[in-house]
Amino acid sequence: MLLAPLGIYRCIRPLRPEDIAILQMWDRDPDIRRLTGKKFSGRESVEQWWGDFLRDPHRIGFAIIDGQGNLIGDIALEQIARRTREAELRISIGDKRYWGRGLGTEAMRAVLEIAFCKMALAKVYLRVKPQNHRAIRAYLKTGFHKVGRLLGSGRLKGHGDVILMEIDQQTYQGWLRADSAGRGLTPVG
Repeated sequence: MLLAPLGIYRCIRPLRPEDIAILQMWDRDPDIRRLTGKKFSGRESVEQWWGDFLRDPHRIGFAIIDGQGNLIGDIALEQIARRTREAELRISIGDKRYWGRGLGTEAMRAVLEIAFCKMALAKVYLRVKPQNHRAIRAYLKTGFHKVGRLLGSGRLKGHGDVILMEIDQQTYQGWLRADSAGRGLTPVG
C-alpha cells in the first residue's frame, strides 16, 4: 500500500479503523446515497469490510481531511488493473459543510498524482450520476472528460443512468503543465 509518500499531501491520509463509524453514518445519509451510491452493503460486518479493504490488491483508499485533520470524506482507486494500467476513482465528501469548497478537487489532484506518478497508471475513469453537477464540474476541473453514458439497465437496472468520464496519463501531464502556469484546462464534452 502507498503510505510512505502521503506526507506530501495535506488533504489526504490513510484510512484508519476509527474512520469507519463516520463512513457508515454518511452511508446512511439519503442525500449522499442519492449522489454517490452506497459503500456498505449491509451483508457484511464492519470488521469483514475493513479486512477485505486492507487485503484487496485492487483497491487503495484514503481519508479526505480538512486543515485541522478532521475526516470530511473518502477517496479511492478501485478495480486497479495492473496489466491494462487503469483504475476507477471513487470519491465522496460526507461532511456536507465542505461541499463546494474545493477539498474534493484537491483530494482528486493528490490521488491522480499517486495514480499516474507513483503507480504509473495509464488511465483513471469514474462514473457519476448526471444530476451530480457539483461533482461533474470538479471532475472537468481536474482534467476528466466525458466518454459516454451507461444506461441503468441490465446489471445497473434500478440505479439510473451514469456518465462515464476518464483521464489518461497524457491528458494529466498536460493538465499539470496548464495548472502550474495558472491557465487550467478547457473542459471537453
